[in-house]
Amino acid sequence: MHTRIANTRNNFLHKLSTALVRHAKTLCLESLKVKNMLKNSKLAKALSDVSISAFNTLLEYKAKYYGRKILRADAFYPSSKTCSSCGNKRRT
Repeated sequence: MHTRIANTRNNFLHKLSTALVRHAKTLCLESLKVKNMLKNSKLAKALSDVSISAFNTLLEYKAKYYGRKILRADAFYPSSKTCSSCGNKRRT
């Protein structure tokens, strides 16, 4: 049963990463500290199930194969506070 679940997850990650790399010429990813995020008991199981590091690895090698660019935003960049149309940063 565990093997089937792992194979299903890997199959989904491969299909999703291939679709993203084929569709976009440039991919923008945020550099997250997954190790620190796993300390949150409410997020730990969900983040472990998602396999973020495996997904990033798949994206990187497929982007290189298809000649695509991957841009990484710093973990401390205020992406959720920046307006997408005018670029102003909201203060909290």
